[in-house]
This record gives sequence, structure tokens and C-alpha cells, in this order.
Amino acid sequence: MKRRPLEPLLWNAWAALVVIAVGLAFWIPGLLRTGGRFPVPLDDVYIHFAFARSAALGHPFAWLPENGYSSGGTSLTYPLVLAPAWLLGLRGERLAPFAAVLACACLLDLCRSVRALLEGAPRLARWIAPPLLLGVPLLDWSYASGMETALYAAILGRCLLAVRRAGTSPPERRASAQLTAGIWAALLVATRPETAAFAGPLAVVVAYEARSLGAVASLARALGPTAALLAAQAAANRLLTSEIGQAGAIRKLVGTNPYLTPIDAAIEVIKNLTALRAQAFDIALGGAPWSGAIFLLVLAAIVAKRTRPLALPLGLGALGALLLVSLNTTARYQNFRYAAPSLAMLLVAAALGAGELMRRGRAGLGVGLGLSLVTAIAPGRQFPRQIDHFARASANIEGQQAEVARRLARRSPRPRRVFLNDAGAIPYLSGLPALDGLGLGGYHDLPFARASVHGIPAVVELIERMPEGERPDLMAIYPSWWPELARSFGRKIDEVRIEDNVICGAPDKVIYEADWSSLEAGDKPRAGAVDAIDVADLVDERAHGYAFPRPAAGWVIGAILRDEAGKMRFDAGRIVPEGRAEELTVADRIPSGPATLALRTDGGGPVAIRVEILRGDRVIFARDLELPARDESAWFEASVAVPDAAGGDRVRVTAVRSAWRSFHAWILRP
Repeated sequence: MKRRPLEPLLWNAWAALVVIAVGLAFWIPGLLRTGGRFPVPLDDVYIHFAFARSAALGHPFAWLPENGYSSGGTSLTYPLVLAPAWLLGLRGERLAPFAAVLACACLLDLCRSVRALLEGAPRLARWIAPPLLLGVPLLDWSYASGMETALYAAILGRCLLAVRRAGTSPPERRASAQLTAGIWAALLVATRPETAAFAGPLAVVVAYEARSLGAVASLARALGPTAALLAAQAAANRLLTSEIGQAGAIRKLVGTNPYLTPIDAAIEVIKNLTALRAQAFDIALGGAPWSGAIFLLVLAAIVAKRTRPLALPLGLGALGALLLVSLNTTARYQNFRYAAPSLAMLLVAAALGAGELMRRGRAGLGVGLGLSLVTAIAPGRQFPRQIDHFARASANIEGQQAEVARRLARRSPRPRRVFLNDAGAIPYLSGLPALDGLGLGGYHDLPFARASVHGIPAVVELIERMPEGERPDLMAIYPSWWPELARSFGRKIDEVRIEDNVICGAPDKVIYEADWSSLEAGDKPRAGAVDAIDVADLVDERAHGYAFPRPAAGWVIGAILRDEAGKMRFDAGRIVPEGRAEELTVADRIPSGPATLALRTDGGGPVAIRVEILRGDRVIFARDLELPARDESAWFEASVAVPDAAGGDRVRVTAVRSAWRSFHAWILRP
């Protein structure tokens, strides 16, 4: 009987040893800091766990089953991989150790994929691959965190193998192999959306190596699954949430902030790129000049004809993903976790470059080995810092978010729904229904993510739309983030404070009893109103084609003032600076005829506005109004008689002198 070679078995043991050692280096100090609870250094990990729980309960792609479909899950695949473990009993905190085991399995799979890609290279190239791939502590932090990064790495390796197989398969199998490569690329994008920048170049490589098969058909097979995934996701988002984009993109991308000027947005992107380059691609890789070793290896892989078809897409994908995440306003926070996909791609390309150099005789072997050792060892100086940060961050999450969850779970009577300005540990560990004010968790088709970008009063406007029996009765928030919300709608009943905060939004997480009594019932129309727009209610604004002056204007504001009946009522609005205008469209159902336009504002000094009615491109009515100084404790209403108003007309209100603070508008008829 032929004996199996011993080297593959020893290599697998070596790779497993490296993977487990790296994981334990983070998890053991984390366990010591958390008092024995498995360390989770990011609250976002629990968002994935909540999506996994919902999937196990038969509600895939829902943060909480009772809230409906949510586009806030940044990874579509990871919760689905976790869901069977939850279903089998690894629930609550017990899902975290399973995620750690899964991470080890995924990283070992990545190492095995890279070993297969290095087939034909000197044995030394294969043996140095595991420490090279896992030698960057910043990336290892993310691998050990419980996030989807390790799963992404495993799929990356499988995707590269599939692409190579597509280029080497015989003609009768090549089309199938191309489609398989396309499916792996789609899975990669479904795991980390910014890797769409990698899927395109990879598909071009598949088409380029199609040989006897048509390039266009090959490109369709390689890129089609990713395109279909993105199209299906956009369609589901539009149908179920009223938005095409993902909630995370709406909440976090620079381009979705309506107040930023192009210069402000460019500055924010430059700040992100500068921080990412310095922290994730210089210091994290060992600092100059040592950090240059990885780029020399990547360059060697791109130059070599044998490895170029994989190395070039990896390099372009790493760059493209980095540019995409630089559009994320949180890119330079949470320990630069958004740089992880780019780092992983570069390290795989570096391993290919090392293997290619080591093929080139004794000199190449020496250069390849030297650069590989520098790439694997130089970042190691950061291990103590990254391990300490991991442990402290885990203690923060355990001491604050998990503790708040336990306190809420013990409350009697059981809370109806808790309002949060984060969507992680608190709802998952407490098992309570929740509403995420940032919008990442979603709530049916109400645009909470976009409202949170416009301003907190816009979020409250959406709470006003909720049935009164579903509005949160508790809030667990950072009051330093949203002080006005806490003051206006909450009564403090508990608080959890942590010391040495390195990862939470603030040291203090405060629990409030919520009071929404100043909100309208939501379905109570004003007498005589045939049309109305609640300014800063994004649903109403969309229905009326409302346009506020942007950028650097139209800021959302809110107030609780006395109405005409003497009751304290909340309303949100926008500031229209002097010389600028807001516009809205009268609902199509409104028949032509005379009407009164009523405009709500708050108290303050004198202001002059111009009211115009536009029908098509023609102004059919215009009048200037002088508003006197007004009582600052009560709402004020300005009225103007309009001889004719009809559905489809545009109403323009211009701030002629001083800023106009616009809260509500009605078209009234007897």
C-alpha cells in the first residue's frame, strides 16, 4: 500500500497551530478582562448575532422578527452561517465561542487555499504562508473579534481557487467553472460589500482567460451572479424599506449627508484616506521602511506572468475597497476594521509574490524569503498594543452594553420596546423588542437610517408615525450623543458607567423611561386641511417632493411648544437661511380652487418671507409676509389667502429677511 506523504499533514498541523495561537493570543487576555465571559470587542458583533437568531427563527434578513426586513446587516452570509449554531442551542452569549471556532476554521481554510495556489512553488513558500497571512495584529484583531472578517478571508481563498480553475479547465468544463467563480465572487460581495471593487477585475481575468469561449459570455458568467445579487438586494430594499441603498450606507457614507458641501465631503474622505494609510497600511504593517516589504511582494506577483491574473485583481481590489471605505464616515474608528478586506487581499497577493520569487533560483529564494520574513515579523511589534486594546474593548462591551442588557431583561413588568442609539448587545442579550434610532436595525419601511443623518428631531417624527402601542417605553442611549432627546422625552431611571473606555460611544449608558405624550396621534388630521406636510418628517417630505436648500442649510430642528389648545406639542422643522427657499408640491388629489396656506413656525424675532405658487414654470401667485416678534413658548402660525391652488402646484417659501424656521404647512378650505 502506498504511504501518504507526511508533509501535507505536518503543514496542516503547522497552519492550525498558527491560527489557534493567534486566536488565543487575543481571547485569553480578553477572558481575563471580562471575568470569564467570552470576549467580544465590538457591539456590532451582536448585530450579526441578532440577524442569525432571526434567520434561525425563520425571518432571514431581519434584525428583529417583529421589526420586519432590515437592510442594516452589512454581511448577508455571516448571519446565515451562524444561524444553525443558534438553532442547535448555542444562544445568547454562547454564540460568541462558536463564532471563534468558526473563525479558526475559516482562517485555516484560507491558509489551505493559499497553499493550493502556491502549488509548484518551493516548499518554503508554502510553510511561510500561514505566519505571513496572520502576521498583522490589526487584521488579527478583526479576525478574532467575532465579525465576518474571517469568513470573508475563507471565501476570498475559495474564490481565487475557482478563478484559477476557470482558467485551466478543459473547454467542456470551462463555462461551468466560470459560473462557479462568479458565484464565489458574489458570495464575497455578500459577505463584505466593498469587495465589489474586487469582483469586477476578477471577472475581467476570467473573460480574458476564456480562450475558446466567448469573452462576453464568459464575462457574464463571472460577473452575472454579483450583478444579480446587487440588483436583487436593491429591489428588496426598495420594496420593503422604501430605500434602494443599504441602511448602513445611508447612515454612514459621506455622500448621504445632505448638509456637507463638496469641499467638506472631500476633506472628510481625505481624512479617512490619510488615517487609513498611516495606521492600517504603514504602522500596522511594521512602519517604514519595513511596511514596504508587502508592497514589493505584491509588485512581484503582479509582474510575474504566472501570478498576474490573480495578483492584479487583488491589488486593484484592495485599492478599490480602500477607496470605497474612505467614503464611510466611521472608517477611521472601531480600530480600522473597515481596512481588513484590503489588508487580507494584499497579504494573499504577497504570498503569491513570495512563491514566485522563490521559484527564481537561489537569489530569488533569498529575496522572497527575506521579504516574507519582514512582512510576517515586522508588524509583530504591534501585537502587545492590539491585544491590550482587544481585551480593554471586550471589557467595555461586557461592562456597559451587556450589563445594560441584563438589567433590562430583569425589569418587571417586561419593557414593551427599548429605544437605542446602537443596535448590538442590548436587544440581542436582553431578548427585548427594540428600535434602533440610527436605523441600522430597521423598522418596517420607515426611513430611520436617513432620518438619523438629517437629525434627531427627524427620528422623533418617525416615532410619531408608529402606533402608540409600539412606541418604545424605555430608552437606553448615550445622552452625550442626543442630549435633547434625553431631556425632552426621558426620565432617568438607571445608568451604567465604565472606566477606561476605548470602544464604546461614551462611558455612560443611561436608561430612561420614555414619555412621548407631546407627539401627535399620527392619524389625527387638522380640521379643514385638504393637504398637509410635516416638515422634517421624511415620509411626508418624500410624498410632497419637498426640497430644502442644500448644502449647508435646511438643518433639522425640533421643539416642544404650546399649541392653540394650550397643550405642549412636539414638531420638527428645518432652518431656511436668509436668501434661500424651500419648496413642496401640492398633492395631486387636490382640486383647483381658492385656499388658505397656513405655515407653522416657532417663536423668535421678526422675519420676512415670500410665498409663491408655481404652476409649471409660471408663478401664478406671490405675496410677501412680515412676521412680528413671537412668543418663544408657543407655536406661531402665518396664514395667506391663495386665490387658486391645485394638485401638482409648487409652493415656494423664501426667507427674505432673517432665517425662516419652517415646521408645518397646511392647505385649508372651508
